[in-house]
Amino acid sequence: MRERLRALRTRAATHPLALTRALTLALTLPGSAFLAADAQAGTMSVLYSFNGANDGAYPESAPIVDARGDLFGTTYAGGANGCGTVWRLHKAKGAWKETILYSFACGEDGANPVGGVVMDARGNLYGGTSLGGTGDCSEGGTRVGCGAVYELARGRGGAWHQSVLYSWPAPNNGFQGPTASLTLDAKGRIYGTTAADSSCTHNFGSVFALKPVNDAWKERELHGFCRARDGTTPGYGALSMDGSGNLYGTTTGGGAGDYGVAFALMPSGGGWKFVKLHEFDESEGGDLLGGLVRDAAGNLYGSEYRGPEGFGSIFELTPNKDGGWAAQSLAVFGGTNGVGPWQSPVFGADGNLFGTTQRGGTTRYCGDCGVLYELSPNGGGAWRETVLYDFGSEKNFTDGATPIGGLVLGGDGSFYGTTYQGGAGGFGVVYRYLP
Repeated sequence: MRERLRALRTRAATHPLALTRALTLALTLPGSAFLAADAQAGTMSVLYSFNGANDGAYPESAPIVDARGDLFGTTYAGGANGCGTVWRLHKAKGAWKETILYSFACGEDGANPVGGVVMDARGNLYGGTSLGGTGDCSEGGTRVGCGAVYELARGRGGAWHQSVLYSWPAPNNGFQGPTASLTLDAKGRIYGTTAADSSCTHNFGSVFALKPVNDAWKERELHGFCRARDGTTPGYGALSMDGSGNLYGTTTGGGAGDYGVAFALMPSGGGWKFVKLHEFDESEGGDLLGGLVRDAAGNLYGSEYRGPEGFGSIFELTPNKDGGWAAQSLAVFGGTNGVGPWQSPVFGADGNLFGTTQRGGTTRYCGDCGVLYELSPNGGGAWRETVLYDFGSEKNFTDGATPIGGLVLGGDGSFYGTTYQGGAGGFGVVYRYLP
C-alpha cells in the first residue's frame, strides 16, 4: 500500500548525512547467529558523483552493464526538469563520462523512476516510473500521474527516442506505478509489479504483463493481491524468471502476521497460477523489499529489511519433494556488519552471494552509511559473512552513503552499484567494486 512504501522510502530519504558524520553504532548492538569476518582487501572506485542538477540526483537502483561494459541507470530526481533521468556511463580516454539519455518532464512521459532499466537484444531500454503518465491521480488539487512504463529506443547518430508504452489509470487507492525494475522474456514481453492498481476491492498491488499487439502495448494483470493472506504491496525487487517462464517475487507485507510473502506465478492453461512459497512470521522479521534470486538448482535467495533482530537478514528457500519450500536464514545483520538490506544479494563469479545494506557499518567518518558484504558457505549449512567495504570511509562521504540499490555483476568480475546519497555532490554515486 502507498503508506507502507512511502514510509519505507522515507527511512532512506531522511537518513541525514549531517547526523551520520557524528554517528557510530555501538559495538554492543545485538549480534548475528553466523560467523562474521573483518573487511577484506578489494578495490572500491567511484565512477561518477551526481551533482543534483541536470545530471540527476538520488539513484535508487543498481545499473545494468552491456556487452561493451557501458553502464545504464536512472535517478529518482534531478535532470532538466527535476523529475529524474535515464543515464549512461562509458569510459573515454581512461575516464568515465556520463551522458543523459533522457530527462523526464514530470508529465505524460513519466516522472520519478525508482527502478532501473532493462535492455533488449537490440539495445533498447525499458523502465517504469512511479509517477507521471496520462492517468489522473490528483492529490490535494494537484494533478499527479499514476505511473508509466516507457521505452528508450536507440536511433541513428547516438540519439535516443522515448515513448510511453503504458500509463496506469487512477487505481482504487494510491497512485503508485512500478517501483521495481522490469523483467523481459525472450519474446519481448514485459513483466513487473505495482504497489496499487489491482482489480480487487482490497487493492494491495499487482503483477502485470505488457505485450505488443498491432503496434501497441496491451496490459494484463497476472495476479492482483486481494487479501492479506496472498501478500500485500510488492516492493522494490524485480521479478525473476526461470527457464519455464515461471515468475518469482515477494511482497513487503501480508500473510498471517503481515510480515511478507514469497510467491511464484506459473503459466497454466492460458492463465497464471499463484503459489505462495513461504509466509514469513514474527520470528523471521519480514519486510521483504527486494526480489528473489534463483540458483541453478532452483533454490531462491532473498532479503528481509527487518529480520529477526530488527536489523535485516538474508534467507534461502529450498524446494521440498512434497512440493513445499523450506526456509533457512543464512545471515542475520546486527549493526556494524550491516543494517536494512533493501535488495536481495546477487551471485558472484565464484558462486558466493554479494549485496549491500542501507545502513550499518563502522568507519572513521561514518558508522552508519551502509556496507557491501559477501556470504560464502562455511560447511554444514552455515554461511560466513565478510564485510568487504564500509561506505562513508572517505572524508565528507565522497565514496557514497546509503546503498539501497543493490549490486550487479559485470563481465569483468567487478560489482557495480549506486548509493542514494553521498559523493562529491551529495546526491549519490555510481561505483565499482573489484573483490
